[in-house]
Amino acid sequence: MKNMVKFILIGGFLLFGALSAAIAETKTEGDYVLHIKATADGSLYKKGDTADFLLSVSKKDGSEVEPLDVDWEISKDSVEPKTFGKSKLSGGKLKVSGKLDEAGFLKCSMTVKLPGGKKVQMLAGAGFAPAEIEPSMPVPSDFKAYWDKQREILSSIPMNAKMSRVDYKDPKIEVFDVQADSFNGLMTGYYARPAGSKPKSCPAVVLPHGAGVCTSWMGNAVNWAKNGFIALDFNAHGIKNGQPQEFYDNLKKGKLNAYPHFGANDRDKTFFRTLYMRLMRAMDFLKSQPEWDGKVLVAYGTSQGGGQAIAAAALDDKVSLTVPFVPAICDHSGITIGRTNGWPHFTKLDKDGKYRKDIVEAVRYIDAMNFAAFIKCPAIFTVGFADPTCQPTSVYAAYSNVKSPKKIYVCEEARHTVPAEHYRKVFDEVVKYVKESKK
Repeated sequence: MKNMVKFILIGGFLLFGALSAAIAETKTEGDYVLHIKATADGSLYKKGDTADFLLSVSKKDGSEVEPLDVDWEISKDSVEPKTFGKSKLSGGKLKVSGKLDEAGFLKCSMTVKLPGGKKVQMLAGAGFAPAEIEPSMPVPSDFKAYWDKQREILSSIPMNAKMSRVDYKDPKIEVFDVQADSFNGLMTGYYARPAGSKPKSCPAVVLPHGAGVCTSWMGNAVNWAKNGFIALDFNAHGIKNGQPQEFYDNLKKGKLNAYPHFGANDRDKTFFRTLYMRLMRAMDFLKSQPEWDGKVLVAYGTSQGGGQAIAAAALDDKVSLTVPFVPAICDHSGITIGRTNGWPHFTKLDKDGKYRKDIVEAVRYIDAMNFAAFIKCPAIFTVGFADPTCQPTSVYAAYSNVKSPKKIYVCEEARHTVPAEHYRKVFDEVVKYVKESKK
């Protein structure tokens, strides 16, 4: 399947959807090619509409497809109500339908059983007036005061930044392994800048990480430095950079196992309090660099890093543009009104239909949806309609809280992986924004 791009205009904003052989719900298994999609243009519907999800299966040689067995499920973006069924392909196709009377999403999963027993799971999403999705709860009345206090706590900790030069093959780029004191440990990352940068000559970008346990990514910072930025890519845990993979694997299996849920029932003990303090320290470091132009500071991240990009713009008024891709840490009170929670899905309904109210209350203070209400700079969001990790309902809940200039790009058939061509498009847009800001 050739790559192609769709542009959809909704609500005055240009939305972007990418169909990619690597990302879209098109899969090849042996002699079979499978594809699934909501049939409406852009996979968009009005509230109360019926969405049709069409599964198409073909053979590479063009021969007739058998009446294969298909198990299917339609959910309200991964939560109840759910409907299930078993059907057979007819002429290589199967259509199932669902209806939603509220602003939100339906998600359709179809699992095809191929000859020989191999099962292939396909997934598609459909949006119902997604621009009308609202936050599940209001921002806590003391939210800003709480984070102002955290800023004071961090400011009382001297940064003590250490920069160790790293040999890099391109003489036009200078790279440093950075370590700075932060709340509950260190902030560690790779800092890159154009060689010979003059004082106050460069825009800055902070690059927080998605979920996981790993080194900071030198190449990420270098890529931005090659485009004239000073850039800091920092890992989520304040751990050493550039270690053997075994080092990170042991941490992931050991003391950092299930880290997103650490202290989730206490706003002062949750892992994300420490993470956001580390994020603020990363921005402190960038702002302290003599090369920074003092005008442009971009927050740019994906998934867990996307949630941090939202928080960065709320926590530091020097952030001039925030760019969250498929952001995590959004709408964790969604469960209180029968909606999905975004990653890391702090609490779920038990067998009696109850949830942990203490967790819901605590994580409101680290919810990117609530940080979004304090963003003052432009924001460029990206959402995946078929995302099973950072569900689109949760992303739109955060997006709706942004009152500054904003737009949202839709990767219509993507799951949680953002298509490479979309990253390139947004990267180019950020570079253009910086150039225009200098006029």
